[in-house]
Amino acid sequence: MTASAAIVPILAAIQLKRILYATDFSEGSRAALPLVSAIALRYHSELFVAHVCTPPPYITVIPEAVSTMEHWHQRDATRKLAGLLRAMDVSQLSTRVIVKTGDPVKELEQLVRDKAIDLAVLSTRGRAGLKHLFLASVAEALFRHLSCPVLSVGPHLAHRFLGKVEINHILFPTDLSEESRAVFPFLASLADEYKAKITVLHVLPPETADNPDAKALAEPLRHEMKRIFCPEISPGCNAEFVIDAGEASERILAQAQKRNTDLIGFGIRKAGELTTHFRNTVTYRVLLNARCPVLTHRCQHHWSGR
Repeated sequence: MTASAAIVPILAAIQLKRILYATDFSEGSRAALPLVSAIALRYHSELFVAHVCTPPPYITVIPEAVSTMEHWHQRDATRKLAGLLRAMDVSQLSTRVIVKTGDPVKELEQLVRDKAIDLAVLSTRGRAGLKHLFLASVAEALFRHLSCPVLSVGPHLAHRFLGKVEINHILFPTDLSEESRAVFPFLASLADEYKAKITVLHVLPPETADNPDAKALAEPLRHEMKRIFCPEISPGCNAEFVIDAGEASERILAQAQKRNTDLIGFGIRKAGELTTHFRNTVTYRVLLNARCPVLTHRCQHHWSGR
């Protein structure tokens, strides 16, 4: 008699030891505070709270005056960051306030490298009067270049995330490509940490929605999704594998609303492979309209979990 072997999931060793929270002091940026606190406390992370001051375009002002103004802006930013920390539930954590002056993208990239950051958190809301500017410039560039995952809070964040944050449901849209899978180890780790349900979603083209044989034809695809992703999902997590059809961003947002999703995760391409028209992508449209936070991570190496 042959004994049947138990299948033990191989969970990725994800440790969020250092979290960077980048803020521009906007209302949207403050909306990310409860989420930052919740994840940092769960993973016992060291928390870096950072602001990058953009040098003012003083053309006719003497250098000494420019230096004085920059020093004043840095002191003001340091005071505001300290106030944010006092408002956060992070007394049990090691925290650091960092203020830089320069190009936000370059400075934040350098911070991620120098501090070995495991997760960057930022808001995708623009400043007043400059709608979506932060998303269109700084955030977009960070998605393209940072080696760590980026957790974004968008302009339509549901009010429930302003209080105590729990992650009970995670939505993972995937086209089964290597790029889309890049984020999955982080989603699986968060699902295990919070004992959350995880939904793996594949959206077929709109023209397949009315195909009477679509359901039967989708079963082999569902089986392949289970084969790929089940080995990384903890036994303590409830997982489902859903196949939908339609315009991808619309169906992802609809599935997230239906399930009261707490986090959506996307794997994206490496910087050299990303389209220059990022704002036309499914990821961008979901980021801009999601009612929950969105986690993105770019593909950096070949996927081994075939």
